[in-house]
Amino acid sequence: MSQDISKICVDSLRNFVHEKYHIKLKAAHAHELVAAFIGYRSKNTMLADTKYPISNLDQAEIIVMSPDDDIDQRRKNLQGLSSELPDSYTLGEAVYTSLLSDEGWASQYPPFRGFEKLAKFLVENNDAYQSVFKFYRDIPMHHIVEVNDEEGGVTLTVLHSHRTSTGKMHGVGKTTIKLRRVAGRIGYGKPQVSVEQWTGGARRALDSLGVRP
Repeated sequence: MSQDISKICVDSLRNFVHEKYHIKLKAAHAHELVAAFIGYRSKNTMLADTKYPISNLDQAEIIVMSPDDDIDQRRKNLQGLSSELPDSYTLGEAVYTSLLSDEGWASQYPPFRGFEKLAKFLVENNDAYQSVFKFYRDIPMHHIVEVNDEEGGVTLTVLHSHRTSTGKMHGVGKTTIKLRRVAGRIGYGKPQVSVEQWTGGARRALDSLGVRP
């Protein structure tokens, strides 16, 4: 049950701040923080998610941790939360260590701190990308990631570009990565990756794509 997993994380978080910082974290605050780390606006929102419950974590191939900025914002909205707590990154260690233990989740992939890091990892370790862009191996490539949060998952579009002798950035292709949501808002199924190369007249100046180099 998702409640059981979240309670394990809550206990881990409360014990962590008590042992390391001698702070007594209220159970209600700990539950709200854990929900935020799992990607929800509140504990109630997390418990109401019966389509992608965190209890499905053992079915996830990919874990993308919630941004620290989102946790920081949730902390600001929790009345009475101790101002002596460490930063959100440190708190996250206590939550994710218990959440991603071998008993709850096992995958060939490491957990990722953000979709951009995940996208670049998948591109750089993808056989199709290496094959399609083998002629660019000696050219510094830039990977620009666009994240689209959709119903039931996330689509990452990675634009591949290099800087020309004139200093302009030119896109030479893209990789599309589709992630199916499985557990909470951090757990996803096996990524579906497709690679596309632009050649000749299909090359595009990145300015025309509406993205910054």
